[in-house]
Amino acid sequence: MTPHPAPDNEDLAAPGQAAWVSEGVAGTSNHRWLPVVLPPLIALLTLGLTFLYWQSEEKNTRTKREQNFEVAADQIAYNLKDRMATYEVVLRGVKGYFEGSERIDREEFQAYVSALQLQATRPGLQGVSLILQFPGKALAAHLEDMRQRGFDQYAVRPPGEREWLAPITHIEPLEGPNLKALGLDVLTIPPAKEALDRARDTGALALSGRLTLMQNAAPGLVMYMPLYRADADNSAVEGRRQGLAGWVSAPFRMEDVIHGMSREFDADIGLQITDSTPDAGAASPGTGPGDAGAGAGALLFSNLKTPAQGAGAPALQARRELELGGRRWTLHMAPLPGFAQRFQDDGHHPVALLGTVLSLILAWFTWLLATGRERAVALARDMTAELRATRDDLESTLSAIPDLLFELGLDGCIHHYRSARSGELAVPPEMFLGRLLRDVVPPEAAAGCRAALQAAHQTGYSSGHQFRLELGGVTHWFELSIARKESAAPGDEPRFIALSRDITERKQAEARSHQLAYFDALTGLPNRRMLLDRMEHALANALKAAQVGAVLYIDLDNFKQINDARGHTVGDMLLMQVAQRLTQLQRTGDTVARLGGDEFVVLVHNVASDMESAGRAALLVAEEMRAALEAPYTIDTHLYSTTGSIGITLFPKRGEGVEDLLREADTAMYRAKDLGRNRIRFYEAAMQADVQERLALEQDLKKAQTLGQLAAFVQNQVDAAGNVVGGELLMRWDHPVRGNVPPSRFIPIAEASGLILRMGDWMIQQACETLARLQVAGHALSLSVNVSERQFRQDDFVERVRHILAHTGANPAHLILEVTESLLIEDLDDTIARMTEIVQLGVRFSIDDFGTGYSSLAYLKRLPLYELKIDKSFVDDTPDDPNDTAIVQSIISVARHLNLRVVAEGVETRAQADFLVESQCECLQGYLFGRPEPLAAWVGRLESRASG
Repeated sequence: MTPHPAPDNEDLAAPGQAAWVSEGVAGTSNHRWLPVVLPPLIALLTLGLTFLYWQSEEKNTRTKREQNFEVAADQIAYNLKDRMATYEVVLRGVKGYFEGSERIDREEFQAYVSALQLQATRPGLQGVSLILQFPGKALAAHLEDMRQRGFDQYAVRPPGEREWLAPITHIEPLEGPNLKALGLDVLTIPPAKEALDRARDTGALALSGRLTLMQNAAPGLVMYMPLYRADADNSAVEGRRQGLAGWVSAPFRMEDVIHGMSREFDADIGLQITDSTPDAGAASPGTGPGDAGAGAGALLFSNLKTPAQGAGAPALQARRELELGGRRWTLHMAPLPGFAQRFQDDGHHPVALLGTVLSLILAWFTWLLATGRERAVALARDMTAELRATRDDLESTLSAIPDLLFELGLDGCIHHYRSARSGELAVPPEMFLGRLLRDVVPPEAAAGCRAALQAAHQTGYSSGHQFRLELGGVTHWFELSIARKESAAPGDEPRFIALSRDITERKQAEARSHQLAYFDALTGLPNRRMLLDRMEHALANALKAAQVGAVLYIDLDNFKQINDARGHTVGDMLLMQVAQRLTQLQRTGDTVARLGGDEFVVLVHNVASDMESAGRAALLVAEEMRAALEAPYTIDTHLYSTTGSIGITLFPKRGEGVEDLLREADTAMYRAKDLGRNRIRFYEAAMQADVQERLALEQDLKKAQTLGQLAAFVQNQVDAAGNVVGGELLMRWDHPVRGNVPPSRFIPIAEASGLILRMGDWMIQQACETLARLQVAGHALSLSVNVSERQFRQDDFVERVRHILAHTGANPAHLILEVTESLLIEDLDDTIARMTEIVQLGVRFSIDDFGTGYSSLAYLKRLPLYELKIDKSFVDDTPDDPNDTAIVQSIISVARHLNLRVVAEGVETRAQADFLVESQCECLQGYLFGRPEPLAAWVGRLESRASG
């Protein structure tokens, strides 16, 4: 048997090998279309989805732009209408002020309009003016009335005879360009006349068409509100025409209004305002450039520019109609370039670009997968390297975190630790590993840490727990946050990541903020906010424990004099010493607070269990503090003296809160000051009633002069022979309900409220008019008028006196102004300068109540005085009392050596008069020679004697 040759074996193997190769080649051939077809298909599909997304976002962007534009346009129209409504409110307020006053005084009108703060609250408003209508034949009387009010150059413009005149008689603020409008007859301006007539006939607000404002010769608008007399019949047009008294008006420039509202408008919206009232085009020719498509009408304002739109985007436009004061305004709005730029790219372009890139990448990635396993292996290798880089980056990031990072078990055991601040710890970080968290933190913080760990175990996260650690001998505060870590496999022990953040700087900032918010910066005492909080707690505890507490309100006496004379530095040092003395006297649990200035409050707890015992105890505390404050203060080797007036109120009282207690203590303190300072007074219900009575009296006094309740009386002044040589003007108030209100009651109220300024001017006016009448009758008598310190300190007081003298024609040598010695305490040099300026007019000065006030002989030789008036308190007991007799004789002797006339007040007996005449007193005044009588009767009697 012959074996088969080897080639036969090779032949057996060849067909199988060939079949395998053939099958592989066939399989490869069958899938060659995948790299060619599948990547483009995937690219087309993803690019199509990206395009659909981009197209949808473009549509959303356009919709959002249109919605935002419409909202902005509505907001502009609403804000503009609201601003016009605020102007109308101003006019209605002035109208109510006019209807509530019988005569509009310039100072009152100025004070009223100034209180509105138009420039701050109503920007764009030029001012507020009052227009009075009267027949042309009453022009002369109107001009005389206005010039008597101080407008010497006032005239109605334009000149000429007209049946009716309507000039601007009041305008505020009365300064700058507004002065040009005073006296303008607005009926001569056609657009204004149309609005005036419409306001008169409708009784409602009327807005004028575009006109030229007199203030700055610029285009503007004016609002008018009609004013009717009290007896007018406003139910019909004819009645309103007959009863018209005038108008209140408010001019404004639209550019100023829009500028003042710039914060309320979208800065990227262009605005054009057109007066589209049917007669607007005739009144104002042309609308100016940029009004194409705006329609007929007068252009009021425009800042429209060529709107910037996206490519192919439709132009955005908005139109709104406003009905204001009988006029129709059309608002055209279009976006400016900045508005379109907000919506040019809202984020979808990068997303679409990214989608396009990802589509191409996905196609490319598909091609890579389809081209071979080798590329997939290479890609996996690259991804593994990227993951390793990410891991390394995360590792470096964790290492850079400055906070303390722990990995904990549920029992609080520290399994891992990481921190960049390891050097600040008291022990090496390795010492933390394997230890429990409660062993690391202080014992007082351990319970909180354990609770935070349990909360993280139950909810997955806890934060906000704070604790302290001593690091390097310095206290640090940390805030602990714990999050539960997901377990790698079921049944594993839960693990937690704890982050301990250093919040030391934040805690220090909170402490500083607390100090600033609740404590006085100068003295370190609790401030008003802290005091009110402690008073709330004290009041609640007093009600609960049935114990009585006390509030002591302390105000330093004459502190302002030290502060002004020695400067605020000395004043601050004095306040700090006062705070130190009060703090040394306070009991444990009590509070000493500074409210501001030189006002302190002491809150005393649990004084006693009943009001009577508490009153005695509180009085002892207050007396101890009063005595402590009375001791001299040493500041920079100088001694300063001050005292304290203390008001006390007890609590709890039924239905009273902490503000009531402060008010009561404050009221009691002021009562202590009224009684002479350096005193202690308890609050009584009568004190509050007295405060309310003073307020009511002040309100009545404001109307007293207008209603004719104030009258000028005069009391004779006689010479040694009993001949009348002059008189002193005295003010009297005859109230229809209260009766005759004594000057001692209403003069201090007038001083405190500022009403004394107007009342004082009126008295000087009465004196000068009387002197002029007496001169005509041939009587060379003098008249004395009291001048308050507040009136004397007015900047224009000298000018007022000069104007009254010139207006009345009175001889200034017969006018004597009486001032008190209190005027000389502050700023003596300024007082001398002002008195000298008035004396140069010919007016003379007298020191009233001499000897009861400042009483320094040093000022007598420096002041330009004419006479001294001896106070009634010295005259009362002469000649029986040797002390008063000596004082009176000394005053007369000093005056004689200084060439000053002496007037003795309060002479009621013949013995007093004889003594004064023997002592060479030149002038006497008192009931012995006549009681005060009405000025008119006194003058009439003198005139009748002259004619007889």
